[in-house]
Amino acid sequence: MTQTLLTVPPALAGFLNRGKDESPAWLRRLGDSGATQPYIDSDPAGKRLGSGGGTVQLLCQAWRATGRGTSFSSWLRCSPKLVLHAGGQSRRLPAYAALGKAFMPLPNLDGLKPALPDPVLADYQLPAYRLALREAGDKAAVLVTSGDVWLDFNALEIPEVCADIVGIGMTVTPEVAQHFGVYFVAKDGRSRTASERPIAFFRQKPSIAEILRETGSHDFFVDTGMWLLSGKAVEMLFRRCGWNPRTETFTTKDGLPLPLDLYTEVGTALGNPRTASPALRKAGLAGLTASVVPLRAARFYHLGSSRQLLESMEQLQWRSLAPQKTFRVAVQDGATAPLGRTLSWVEGAAVPATLNLAGSNLITGLPPGASVSRLATGQCLDIAPIQGGGYAVRPYGIDDTLRGRLEDATICGQPAVRWLAARGWRIEAEDIFQLPLYPVLAAEEITDALIDWFFADQPDTALGTPLFQARRLAAAEIPDVVDFARYFAQRRAGYESAMQRAFEAVLRQESEQIFEQDFAAIARFIGNTESPLKRWILRHAGSIREAAERPEHRARWLMLLSELASGEHRRLSLRRQGFQCLQEALVSANQQRKSAPYLALKEDQIVWARSPVRLDLAGGWTDTPPFCLEEGGTVLNVAVLLNGQPPIQAFVRPTPDPVVRLRSIDLGTTETVTDYAALADFRNPRGHFSLPKAALAMAGFLPEFAEDARHRTFKARLKAFGGGLEISLLSAVPKGSGLGTSSILGAAVLAALNRACGLGWDDVDLYNRVLAVEQLLTTGGGWQDQAGALFGSLKLIQTEPGMSQSPSVRYVPTHALQGRANRAHLLYYTGATRMAKGILQEIVKDMFMGDTRTRRTLEAIRANAWAAYHALQLGDHPAILRAIARSWQLNQELDPGTTTPEIEAIIRTCGADLAACKLLGAGGGGFMLMCAQDAEAGDRLRSKLESCPPNRRARFVDFAVSDRGLEVSVS
Repeated sequence: MTQTLLTVPPALAGFLNRGKDESPAWLRRLGDSGATQPYIDSDPAGKRLGSGGGTVQLLCQAWRATGRGTSFSSWLRCSPKLVLHAGGQSRRLPAYAALGKAFMPLPNLDGLKPALPDPVLADYQLPAYRLALREAGDKAAVLVTSGDVWLDFNALEIPEVCADIVGIGMTVTPEVAQHFGVYFVAKDGRSRTASERPIAFFRQKPSIAEILRETGSHDFFVDTGMWLLSGKAVEMLFRRCGWNPRTETFTTKDGLPLPLDLYTEVGTALGNPRTASPALRKAGLAGLTASVVPLRAARFYHLGSSRQLLESMEQLQWRSLAPQKTFRVAVQDGATAPLGRTLSWVEGAAVPATLNLAGSNLITGLPPGASVSRLATGQCLDIAPIQGGGYAVRPYGIDDTLRGRLEDATICGQPAVRWLAARGWRIEAEDIFQLPLYPVLAAEEITDALIDWFFADQPDTALGTPLFQARRLAAAEIPDVVDFARYFAQRRAGYESAMQRAFEAVLRQESEQIFEQDFAAIARFIGNTESPLKRWILRHAGSIREAAERPEHRARWLMLLSELASGEHRRLSLRRQGFQCLQEALVSANQQRKSAPYLALKEDQIVWARSPVRLDLAGGWTDTPPFCLEEGGTVLNVAVLLNGQPPIQAFVRPTPDPVVRLRSIDLGTTETVTDYAALADFRNPRGHFSLPKAALAMAGFLPEFAEDARHRTFKARLKAFGGGLEISLLSAVPKGSGLGTSSILGAAVLAALNRACGLGWDDVDLYNRVLAVEQLLTTGGGWQDQAGALFGSLKLIQTEPGMSQSPSVRYVPTHALQGRANRAHLLYYTGATRMAKGILQEIVKDMFMGDTRTRRTLEAIRANAWAAYHALQLGDHPAILRAIARSWQLNQELDPGTTTPEIEAIIRTCGADLAACKLLGAGGGGFMLMCAQDAEAGDRLRSKLESCPPNRRARFVDFAVSDRGLEVSVS
């Protein structure tokens, strides 16, 4: 598991590490597993270490705090480390100097997913970076990233890296590249987006002319700030910073690392170690390899300044048809009128009933009791609660940089010298950052007149005198004296107010946008406290349920209520209602029309339906409601025969008696259905004949599904039909196989009934009705099993969001799979079984709640389906193996119970000959797809497991791709 390490401002680090109840709700969410917070530290006070020295210091401090007595090198090897630097002075974005840019609160923008009740920038940075680090493979020991950058990219593009220092680059124009570090790589005829390319040289902020001079012989990629470092590279950095590996200490006088800038000193030496500084050469840079991974499609948002924050928020909405201009975050009640369409940012503020913002404004932390109602263009205001009471009031201009001598700096958008002279303030500092400008006042003293005084060309000197005499702070001092308990309490009140307004919009049937949020996070946010929001939710529980239009929203609301309810019985009852709400809607949507069965066979005819099973290679779980209803599903699977035969079969023949006889050939059991009550008893998935009973119901043999519902008895229904039926089932696959047998058997029975009863369904009708049958059985499954069998062969199946999950199918060449079947690709029955319903219900519960971790894993599973599809299209065997291995890893993230000690023992027995594997279906047992690099390794795998099987049931089963899918014929 990746260990996440963060640098933040010193005072914030101290507050968060005290672990008080006042800590923000998002802190634990940022941890590696959701159960623990990340390791948080800060650069030492009074010493600038640079990005390289800061990385070394953070790694050293984290090792000392979490290493448990191991050596540094052992600690470094035990897990990959993700380093996110967010502890800078933030001079150009003063509103978040105390908090650090990575913890900057974000608005819920249209299309930004997952949506959280209290999102911060790190909520979107860290998961992508963790996935990129995992994709980079074992060589990558550390990923170093920057907290003021939001990189929107597909982490699955990151290959297993080979070099010691690997930069992640992206394609931009020279006009953009001139502001950043730039990698140059020699043109060699390969694609500009080849996986990993050696660095020829690196330039820090080269001019446009310099870039253009090199484009004839070199490709160029801008540095995204993401650097992957091998263990050797980390050791080199430590040596450069004065590390003694024998004593595991720094040899400097203060015991701290020597300063080092990663991007200027190390970066400019990449590809050409002869240009390196003597200290780098001595540390061993020449012994390291360096490369860049160019991303194919990425978007880079820099949040380094106040203006860049506003511009990036606009750019992030490039997919939106109605982009926001005014961004509201954690705003408390009061702003009942719209804030307008000007480009502005209002966060953590208790704003008055009207707030006029002219544009290019930021207003943060305005407390209750303050009376600020307007800001002119470019005017900004930051207010922070201070230890000991009062608020630091910091007006500033949007382009103020708070850097440099007074002669070169600006205050509130005006030249600093002129601003001070106009107010008669005679104060000096070498750097404007150290100038005590900002008064500490009570909330009631924060008025329009005060703000006007700061921005006026000719201010009222009478007002300036008491401000000069008040306690004043410099920008450099404010982050160290913020009262974070009050700071976060004010934001919490704002978030609760915003959530209540969103739920009130549901009651008024104006908007259901709140249902796009993570309700699990909302439940954790509210917690066990008797907050006003919790009391409001419980008071309006029934009204919200009635007002919500979409069934998945009503189900999500019921699930939230179940989390907030007191008493286990009440919680379980609400959870059951949530499941049932969506199940009924799915049955109604996918039944399409009621059925009118009639006997379409001669008395001596038999309908024979037979079907392959499916092997799910990637994308499984994205086909499961409610996720597929909200986001659509994407699955790559293949229909296969086992031992040369279709293993799922169903037979239907007419009988003169007005009863239905059900037979299971493989189980040796029978049941005769003589009344509606027996037919309706299909909701127990452990019953041997639940599935054919549900199929009969769907075919119109129960009144609620029948077009003609006048028959009062089952006997009358069958007489009108033309007689009884005998249905025989054969599933030549062990129960709990993971091959989709339940749904596929349902498809076979429905297909046979379709022919026998003249129902006229096509393949898409069958597919939809199997989904409805799954809901009738309360197993809550998705659509990939029946789609895998109905459509045959190897294919990528997609659906769009909505209650009707109509599939689109892209067929894939089968040679990459078929040519290796039963040699390099093996199908192994593990002998262990696990019923899918329990697994399904836990994961589906998280889907109902919109749980962020679950949704992120599902999005990665969907992306991996596309990666597997492209690999198969290209016949890229290593990429195919990587996609299958990734499927297995992601399934375990979704549900750790996907694997068991017995399964892990089988994998260990296979050893290095096993290149990739995954349990099929929900996991926990059943069949495993095993992939070796070649046929010889596959032969060794087979020999190992046949000579030492894990149990008496385990065995290899031959498989072959079935191009035909489910077939139906009549004798």
